[in-house]
Amino acid sequence: MDWIHSILLGFLEFSAGTAFLYSILEISRKAPANRTLVTILLLTGTILVRYHWYLQGDLLEFPYLFMFLHTSIVLVGPLLYSYIGSYLQGPEDAADSPLKKGFIGKYWHHFLIVLVFAIFEILFFSQSPNELRKEILAGTKEFRFDLIHLATFVASLQVSFYSLLCLYLYHKVSKSYEIYELKLVWFILLLPVFANVLIGSAFFLKNRLGFEIGTSLIGVMVILLFVVRERHPGFFQEITEVIENSKYQNTPLLDAEIRSAGEKLKDLLEIKHVYRDSELRLADLAAGIGLNLHQTSRYLNEVHRMNFYELINTHRVKEACKLLVQDPDRSVLEIGFSVGFNSKSTFNSQFVKSIGLSPALYRKKNSGTL
Repeated sequence: MDWIHSILLGFLEFSAGTAFLYSILEISRKAPANRTLVTILLLTGTILVRYHWYLQGDLLEFPYLFMFLHTSIVLVGPLLYSYIGSYLQGPEDAADSPLKKGFIGKYWHHFLIVLVFAIFEILFFSQSPNELRKEILAGTKEFRFDLIHLATFVASLQVSFYSLLCLYLYHKVSKSYEIYELKLVWFILLLPVFANVLIGSAFFLKNRLGFEIGTSLIGVMVILLFVVRERHPGFFQEITEVIENSKYQNTPLLDAEIRSAGEKLKDLLEIKHVYRDSELRLADLAAGIGLNLHQTSRYLNEVHRMNFYELINTHRVKEACKLLVQDPDRSVLEIGFSVGFNSKSTFNSQFVKSIGLSPALYRKKNSGTL
C-alpha cells in the first residue's frame, strides 16, 4: 500500500508543477494572456501544494501554511464560471473578463461567498498558535462538528455546483448555436465534481487513499485542460465568433452568394473530401465557402435543410457505405475512422440513424451473406 501512496503523492507534486508551468506558458504566449485562466491555474497549483503538505502530516505542525486554503478553493468555482461565461455570454470582453470590468459588472455577486470564507479564515487563524495547531491536528484524526468540517463541506458543494453550472451553460449554448460539443470539455468539467466528492468524503472519513485519489483527479483536470488548450487553441474563440455573428441573423443571403457557396461546397465535399477530417469545424467550412459563421449556418439550414454536423455526417456515412462493400478486407472501425468519425460509438450511432442498420449488418446485407 505504501507504494500506491508514493505514486499518488508524486503525481500530486507533478500536477502542482504542471499548473504553475501552464500558467507561465499562458503568460508567455504571443497573444495576450487570459488573466482569468492564469489565476485559476495559479490557485489550483497552490491548492494542490497545500493538499500535498496536508498528506505529509508533519507540516500540520505549521498551521499557517494552510491559511486561505478554503478561500482559494471557493474562489476557483466562480472564476471557472466567469472564464467560460466570458466566452459563452460576453464575447466582446472575453480576453480580460472578469478580472477587468467583467468582474465588477456581471460576476461580482458570485464572489460574495469568497469574501465570507476569507473573513472566516482570518478570524479562525487569529487564534493563538498552540490552540490553532491543536484544533487542526484534532480535525485530521477524527470527524467533528466544527468549523473546519463545515467549511470543507460547503466548499466541496460550491465547487461541484459551479462545475455543473459551467457544464449546463456550455451544453445550452452549444445546442442554441449548433456548436460542436467537445466531449473532453464535458469530462474536464465533471472531474471537479468527482474530485470534491472524494476529497470531502475522505476528509470526513479520514481516509488517506480516497483523499489522494480525489486530489489526483484535480491534477488530471489540469493536464486535460492543457491538452484542450493546445490541441484546440481556437475552440472557445470559435464559439465566441458564432455568438457574435448571431447579431447578423437578419442579414439576407444574396443569390450570387448562394450560387458561389454551392459551387465551393460541392468542391469541398466531393473533390477535396474535407469531411474526412475528424476535427473539421463550422469555421473551417465557412472559410472554404466564403461566408461568415452565421451565414454558413443559415445557408446550410435554408438551402440544404440540415445543420453543419448533419451535412458532414451524411457525407461520411455515404462514403462509408461505399467502402464497406468495395473494400471487404478493411475493418468496420478502420473505415469509420477513414471517413472522419473519431470514435466507434459515434460512427455506429450516425450510421444507424442514417441507414437504419449498423455498419456490420449493412456490409453483410450488401455482400449477399445475410
